[in-house]
Amino acid sequence: MNAFRLPALCALLLIALRPVAAGAALSGAQHAVLQRYVAALAAGEFATAFSLLSPDERRYFDSSSNFASVYAADRVKIDGFEIVGSKSSKLGTVALVREKIEFYDSRRQSPGRATVSVAYGILPGPHGFTIKDPYHPWRALAPQGIATTTGGVRVELRKISFFTGRLEIVATFSNTGSAGVTFLPYGRTVLRDGLGKTYAPIASRLPGLTDKTLYTGLRLAPQAEYTGLMTFLTPDRFKPKRLSLVIAPVLTDGADAPFEVALPDLAVAQ
Repeated sequence: MNAFRLPALCALLLIALRPVAAGAALSGAQHAVLQRYVAALAAGEFATAFSLLSPDERRYFDSSSNFASVYAADRVKIDGFEIVGSKSSKLGTVALVREKIEFYDSRRQSPGRATVSVAYGILPGPHGFTIKDPYHPWRALAPQGIATTTGGVRVELRKISFFTGRLEIVATFSNTGSAGVTFLPYGRTVLRDGLGKTYAPIASRLPGLTDKTLYTGLRLAPQAEYTGLMTFLTPDRFKPKRLSLVIAPVLTDGADAPFEVALPDLAVAQ
């Protein structure tokens, strides 16, 4: 299982740029299982869709409720779909499905619509064909009201995505004051779990892991805001009961010293 899966929505858009060449037509059984899977997603029947996943995929998500949370966090709704291509190899078959979707863009803080081409694996098994639907986090949350304002700046947590070996947050940084402010969150930012263990953000050259704007320093004019992403290295199956996030350092123009912004604790349902 890929330890560094991309966020679900980003993966959809990336896959849209990788068309699958048309090959041999799907068999009746392959077409039927794929049709059932995507139709279940479109109908919001996530327990049914989960049951059609390959054994490895079901182990990755662990439960149908975790699987459903990935779509709920991004408010993804499939309005229509069409199977448009496929290609087979010794490892199985990759089918391309064109989907019309609605979603909520947590980074732009606005609803959106798109037509995307999504690649699904169709794998043989002892009891028939199953689906491989990669690149998702195994669980995702879109918490409400986890925000704080300190020293004329506000930070609000928008989304949390759990991957194998890492946790990704999307947060909005706002300057509510009358002076310019600079965030340097890769300096002393800390994610803490309910047991007091701390996790530092991952600094890398990969845009899916490290937000360049936050890494190099976010400068906000008065009343400006920015929504960005930070990723933290965690245990493989990280299941904290509580999370807290401290963003630091933050420096206001003309201030004598930097300060930190501590968000309220988030209780994570198990």
